[in-house]
Amino acid sequence: MEPLNRIPFTAQSEASIVALSKWMRVAAAVGILSAAGRIISVFGPHHDFGQLIGAVISLLMGIWTYQAADAFNRVATTDTADQSYLMKGFTLLRRVFLLQAILVFATLALLVVVMLAAAAFMMWQR
Repeated sequence: MEPLNRIPFTAQSEASIVALSKWMRVAAAVGILSAAGRIISVFGPHHDFGQLIGAVISLLMGIWTYQAADAFNRVATTDTADQSYLMKGFTLLRRVFLLQAILVFATLALLVVVMLAAAAFMMWQR
């Protein structure tokens, strides 16, 4: 089945999609600037190399969010491949949210391990 070239959105819906894409670009810019700041801190006086991981994550999320914003903007401003642009935007947002979910679960797992280790250490000290 051929993807839809044009999805008939109302003018108000298209304006909402354009506004969404603009705010997504702002969020992407914040993420990319955050990555740049983290990279700069690596080379600062404290040489915090742990910031590289955060920089890569922030950069990926910023790039993916910007690309999704571009895809959603094309849905509202062109009539060439609306369904394809929507799917591209949703795919990129899925990456962002999947990465966030992985980070949340990893953090929670680390918290559980630290709590169990602390409890075992306290019991061992008795």
